Amino acid sequence: MDSFMNDSSNNYNQLIELSVLDAYGLLEPIETDLFNRAFHEAPVAIQEEIMQLQESLALDDTLLPPALPPTELKKRVLDAVANAADQEAKRLAPLALIGARSGAARRDVTSPKQTLLWRTVAMVLLGVSVVLAILAVDAQRRASNMATIALNSETSDALAQLTKDGAGPGFASFVNNPYCYIKRLEREQGSEAGYIRVAINERTGQGYIVAMDLLEGEEVIVQGTTPDGEVIEIARLTAESPVMGRAFELDPAVGRTITFHAVDAISGNRWV
Repeated sequence: MDSFMNDSSNNYNQLIELSVLDAYGLLEPIETDLFNRAFHEAPVAIQEEIMQLQESLALDDTLLPPALPPTELKKRVLDAVANAADQEAKRLAPLALIGARSGAARRDVTSPKQTLLWRTVAMVLLGVSVVLAILAVDAQRRASNMATIALNSETSDALAQLTKDGAGPGFASFVNNPYCYIKRLEREQGSEAGYIRVAINERTGQGYIVAMDLLEGEEVIVQGTTPDGEVIEIARLTAESPVMGRAFELDPAVGRTITFHAVDAISGNRWV
């Protein structure tokens, strides 16, 4: 404790540590006195931080047992407090003999081992709480990592299946090309899920269509309109799976100027 008072480089960390012990009542009287002196000499910002820390510890319900202690334990605690008070009264006799504890000095009182026991129990409970908190945080981090790995694996499998089903062998590398023009089509009417993504390399005319979450059995015609008004059918998509893909190729001169849209083959509703 003296090193804490003399070594200024460690004042802050030791003051924070002592504030935790003080909040749980684990400091000896001389330690409490030195802590109070150091606290009042500390800057206002550190004093406020310590008060907030001790308040949070005092209000932390997780440090309390889940159920009330049995009556026998309550009686033992009260007896231990009474014995400690009797011992103090005996030590301070005859002044302590004035009042309600006048007969305390006449009884043989053992040393206050209960105090040490309760301090030990409090420290053990605090340590267990800290370990459980660390384990909970670690478990949450592991669960998050596992979910990310599973999602990435599922996405890779879906892309591989999409390439196999008709998008073409160059699809995986094509979707990562940052220089391709991409158009997202959504239903002009209604609020049903699903969208269509059309991507085309304007230099080569090569393109891909990816449709996601179309309605079961829905058939959509993806079209393009040239600047002179000509409508070109690019691909037909029938909802056979949650994710579908098609490859197409246009004249590069047309691909640089075409406007993409789609229409439902049955209802005629547009995708824009």
